[in-house]
Amino acid sequence: MASLASRFDDSFLERAVAAVQLSRGAWADLFLERASTLRAEWDTRKGLRMTPGLREGFALRRLELGHQRLISEEGLWPERILQVCGSGVDAGHSPATFAKNSEGFSDSTEALRGRLMEELGSALTSRLPPESSCSLTLEWRERETSIAVRGWPIRRNRGTRVVVTCRLAGPSGALKAGLGMGSLEALASLRPVETLHRKLEERLRDEREARDAPQGEFTVILAPGTGGVFFHEACGHALEGDLVLRGSSPFRNLLGERVAPQFVGAMDDSSQPDLEGSYAFDDEGVPCRGTVLIAQGVLKAFLTDRIAGERLGRGSTANGRRESFRDFPLPRMSNAFLMAGDEDPEEILRDTPMGIYVGHMEGGRVDPATGEFHFRATQGSLIERGRLTAPLRPFTVSGNGPAALRGIQRLGNDLSWGDGAGSCGKDGQQVPVAAGIPTLRVASLTVGPG
Repeated sequence: MASLASRFDDSFLERAVAAVQLSRGAWADLFLERASTLRAEWDTRKGLRMTPGLREGFALRRLELGHQRLISEEGLWPERILQVCGSGVDAGHSPATFAKNSEGFSDSTEALRGRLMEELGSALTSRLPPESSCSLTLEWRERETSIAVRGWPIRRNRGTRVVVTCRLAGPSGALKAGLGMGSLEALASLRPVETLHRKLEERLRDEREARDAPQGEFTVILAPGTGGVFFHEACGHALEGDLVLRGSSPFRNLLGERVAPQFVGAMDDSSQPDLEGSYAFDDEGVPCRGTVLIAQGVLKAFLTDRIAGERLGRGSTANGRRESFRDFPLPRMSNAFLMAGDEDPEEILRDTPMGIYVGHMEGGRVDPATGEFHFRATQGSLIERGRLTAPLRPFTVSGNGPAALRGIQRLGNDLSWGDGAGSCGKDGQQVPVAAGIPTLRVASLTVGPG
């Protein structure tokens, strides 16, 4: 399968974007995308189903007088790209060089992944109770992009993601466990059968012994890598520049102010290796760099694309991201995380006489304008006299993002990125992200029925 770089070299893209007619002070970018997917589903009753997919297209975006215009089209035909950009000249290459490649994965590639799924499913099923109903989903994604901006070098990204998810019918509903890595080889290094089996066994054991969570205000300890939901959802979105510009963020007037205890720091960093939100350049062609959001408890930056960065007078932080060529870029998180502290996680637990331990969080509701959040914890335990005692049935955790940030009391030295299978929705667009936290203790959150 020919790469974008081999089908559209730098000189072609430079010539195309140079042909765009722009008024003084205006700018434009040309975005090319090729995304291949393969979804393999296996369960104990229906066997294996394979669904390949391919998305190819380009978009020309113009910004003039403060207004954006996007022209996007399916397919990657050089003549049409030049026509849209206003050139009208021959591409200078043979049509065969640029002919649209409609192939996704070869038959041998699909067969290899199919065998992997069947072997994984059979091995996992053999370890679970015989009455269990188990299903597996494997999603393999490869995305290439090329971005051309007049006067800039051509920027290119190529990333791969493999995510395997297992669902198991439990007494109180479906139990889910997943793993994600940048390749099949990296995924195999995690010993997925043993890892998924251990996670599901823990969940089944907790279900058998679980009791209802108490209700009210409690000290809460969040496990490392609990999906990163706490920081990503409760605080991260409110630090995205478009929400700040709309006045829809509780942090909008707090730049340079203390928003957390002095030992708290946070970053967004797309250069972290082998994570869902990693890339070399954002979807506007800006080179990635880590952005310190909070340092020693003080708010240092917002996350911006080119437009939000210009309007805030701070430039882009390389967080302009789009789901596909059909979409406008938006300020989005990549790999957002609370930095590790220097405390022993076990010591944090021992120093907590009573509270709630959250082992895993799933989705919920957040109002970015106020920071009010309401999350569902699918795994947790009661803390009594510094020990984990009774496992708890699913429950809710509620609070206010800025208040919870200020209420962080302890930070562990065990930063974790969770299971590596994350994505985030905003304005109808889904993009892959990673979110990390170490063990942390919050003074008070509201616990309720699940």
